[in-house]
Amino acid sequence: MSGWEVLGFADDAFPAPVVNLPLPLLGGRAWLQRNSPDDFWVALGVGDNHARKALSEFLSACGFQVTTVVSRHAVVSPSASLGSGTVVMPGSVINAGALIGAGVIVNTGAVIEHDVVLGDYSHISPHAALGGGVQVGELAHVGLGASVIHCIQIGNRSIIGAGAVVTRAIADDVVAYGVPARVVYSTTPAACSGEKS
Repeated sequence: MSGWEVLGFADDAFPAPVVNLPLPLLGGRAWLQRNSPDDFWVALGVGDNHARKALSEFLSACGFQVTTVVSRHAVVSPSASLGSGTVVMPGSVINAGALIGAGVIVNTGAVIEHDVVLGDYSHISPHAALGGGVQVGELAHVGLGASVIHCIQIGNRSIIGAGAVVTRAIADDVVAYGVPARVVYSTTPAACSGEKS
């Protein structure tokens, strides 16, 4: 974040003051609401996809600019597109023509090949590798070290387990893992309650 001054972080989970943190705890949502959106920008540092989306919506409603942060130790092709609020961690690679949505996390050492599309608020975990043309849906999570072969589609809100090898399309709202990855269960409310869909 060359040229930026980092003020601290905001978090509702910690009561102020908290000691032994690398940056000062500024407060939570109430603190943000008391400050002017013109005074600073906000970067999202929340791992849970749904919580990150909710926080982004809260910040937008308060008038804050949610900024995109790219580590200087990441490689991003000039022809890739990064949505607002996306965080690209050290050692990750985003190749030509990739379209990264809003509020996405591309975590440490992840590889996003050419023409990949990552839906809003998705999360690609450390050392996951996505082949060319992969499409990952909104709020989806690709686990630690997972591999997705080229041109595969992963549905909205689906979870790919750590170390999985995805060789076929994955539907919306499911959890899949294994080598090759197989759908293990659905996360839709009807499926979880035993109702027929």
